[in-house]
Amino acid sequence: MPFTLTEAGYQLARNKARTLIMLCVSLLLCGCTAFYLGSITSSQQALSAINESTPAILNICNAYGETRENLVIPTVYVDLLTASGDLRDMELTCQAAGAYSQEARAVSPRDFWGGDTEILGINCPEALCSTETPNALDQRYITYLEGYGPELFSTNEPLCMISEDYAGAHGLRLGDDISMPIYLRIYDSTGMPAYFGMLDDDTWGGDDYAVPPDRTLKIAAIFTHKLGAARAADVCVPVGWMRETVESQDLPVTDYTHRLMPFYYTTCRAKLINSMELNTFKLKLLDMGFGIPFFFVAEHQDYVPDHVKGQSIWMEDKDFIKTAEKHAGTIRMYKTFMLPFFMVVVLLVTTAVLLVLRGARYDMALSLSLGRPKKTIALVHILSALTAQALGCALALPIILAALGPGVSLLVCGSFLLCAAAGDTAGLIGLLRFDPMDLLIKTD
Repeated sequence: MPFTLTEAGYQLARNKARTLIMLCVSLLLCGCTAFYLGSITSSQQALSAINESTPAILNICNAYGETRENLVIPTVYVDLLTASGDLRDMELTCQAAGAYSQEARAVSPRDFWGGDTEILGINCPEALCSTETPNALDQRYITYLEGYGPELFSTNEPLCMISEDYAGAHGLRLGDDISMPIYLRIYDSTGMPAYFGMLDDDTWGGDDYAVPPDRTLKIAAIFTHKLGAARAADVCVPVGWMRETVESQDLPVTDYTHRLMPFYYTTCRAKLINSMELNTFKLKLLDMGFGIPFFFVAEHQDYVPDHVKGQSIWMEDKDFIKTAEKHAGTIRMYKTFMLPFFMVVVLLVTTAVLLVLRGARYDMALSLSLGRPKKTIALVHILSALTAQALGCALALPIILAALGPGVSLLVCGSFLLCAAAGDTAGLIGLLRFDPMDLLIKTD
């Protein structure tokens, strides 16, 4: 075996032109293999990254699928979605109004209709975007009080962010406290808003229209109109604080007409953690009790769904499905033609060996006439060809590493060398099928 290796090295050094041709052919075929396997890998990576680039998005809508805004969403629905563990980046809102000025405070709670302060409960700054026309916020236009950041909206603390215009109109600054009675805005079945004061045990006393107490909030952030918020608000508060404040009071709950109402969300939007499990998640939604939008009332049907109740799911999954099918189709196509591709590589290597080593048949015939076994002669030339091919692969390796990374590069080189070994073997079998004496006599 050591002598065989020495002879293979001698063949490489002696026949420089032959070695150079084999090296160039190997560079070309190794590059083709890298392109083919790299295309499969890049498509697989794009498919894996689709959860970040184009995730399926869940929205709660009404039964008819008409709107995803200004809804009445029971907290149990949001809690079920949160507990499912299938969602991320959830955006929640609730609506309220405040009476800050003396004129607004003078209005009877029975006649309250929006006050002078638009209040929006949010759980993150992104919730300021509309579910109907989502847009990206430019959060550079939010100024936070030292020690605070966007996470303030995910707390249950009495904090708030106010608009620059509202701050200027009322002489407010970062760090100040702002106090006012707050009224929840809840929509009736026709979509008209109704206002319910955020009372407590001390102020209710059995009177549904008692004046709600002042709620004191610390101004932890100020935003300008350049923020690009689709939902207009003078004051933004943590939606968790709104919910906790309402639910912590032991007050009666009955109907829309005259009584106090429980806490409701007005919008809910979230992204799927694993959009590849979209169909499984949709079945899970049905088990949770959510409906499918575009509910049509049948003739003579007594029950008509509420136009504002958030009880159905609107999935924004068209872009995800289209992109996923595109990448999956590309992967299937490449995998379908993988075997034919490698067969072509083997065939090209075989052809190259037959053409390049054709001139070496005289040396092979001499060796055979001197009694050397065909297997030994074939092994010498296979080793020399494989060495040249390995050198070509090594020259291509830095480029393949930079483009595809170590794992795929190892796969590319291994696949090519296996094909090269198969092609070399087939080529040498074809070259050695001759009578050495006939070849020597013809040459002479």
